[in-house]
Amino acid sequence: MSESTKTMHVAEPGSQPGAIAAFFDFDETLLAIDSAGVGFKVLREQGYLTRTFMLKMIVALFLKKIGLINERSVARAMLSFYKGRELQPFVDSGNDFYQEYLQPNLSPMVMEKLRWHQKQGHQTVLVTGSIDYYLKPVISDLGIDHLLCTHLETDQDGLLTGRSKGPLCVGDTKVTLLKALAKTQDIDLAQSYAYGNSELDIPMLEEVGHPIVVNPTPGLAKYARQLAWPTLGNQDSTNA
Repeated sequence: MSESTKTMHVAEPGSQPGAIAAFFDFDETLLAIDSAGVGFKVLREQGYLTRTFMLKMIVALFLKKIGLINERSVARAMLSFYKGRELQPFVDSGNDFYQEYLQPNLSPMVMEKLRWHQKQGHQTVLVTGSIDYYLKPVISDLGIDHLLCTHLETDQDGLLTGRSKGPLCVGDTKVTLLKALAKTQDIDLAQSYAYGNSELDIPMLEEVGHPIVVNPTPGLAKYARQLAWPTLGNQDSTNA
């Protein structure tokens, strides 16, 4: 981490130390796979996805790959699937989806870190752009203290609008929510940890004193090498 980033989190002389937290990205970090990809595969098998929507997502993912749109635009395209639907059926299916598709794919390596932090009495936080209805079973089962994620908006008739309620929890919004939680929970970010797998997680990783990368994308791997950040993967180089 750069010296300028470290300076941001130095406690004032004589101040009381705050709580320590561990912030975990979800997809391809705490979870070894991409939950949205699995979710849409299940919805396709169940006949929920139209050809028009699937074509829309193919185009969006291609445009993101070549750099014409960003993660936020792809997330908005994904959320459009929910427009005009009722939320409750998705809530009702959340636990089964977790048990069948997500729980078996939790990363043993990162789960070990989660359990270590819990044993130390650290607050644990899931920070992800994924949607709350299928994440609530995750935090309940794993005993995670806080959930920062994307929420679905409903209209006056109780139907989903296809938009997020509040900001999408991606990019800089993750940092905004992380800082707000740190303030309300008196979390000392200089003593805290964060785990992420993508260059999109860099802003979050830079906010803590102990950034740790997990099976990183090439962009994050390069950045992490420059700053000597520890990496979890084939060779576990952290002591946590």
